[in-house]
Amino acid sequence: MITREDAIKRLEDVAGEIDRIKKALEEGWDETSAKDQTQAFLKKCQGWEDTRRPEEIVADLYSARTSSNRGEAMFNEDSL
Repeated sequence: MITREDAIKRLEDVAGEIDRIKKALEEGWDETSAKDQTQAFLKKCQGWEDTRRPEEIVADLYSARTSSNRGEAMFNEDSL
């Protein structure tokens, strides 16, 4: 069980975080539609097109993959 003072401190921390999020939204909210944003992005790409066949693209993606054991500890039953 937490003390009254701890509860108040946690609520103050949450209120501060809400204020920071609200300020970030107010300052950075973009009113343009998703369609306009998509068109702006495509304009930057200027119609880039991959000339490879889909099979070549997939093969390239698979060959670029690397293995990792960073999540191993989460699923290691010995560590539970």
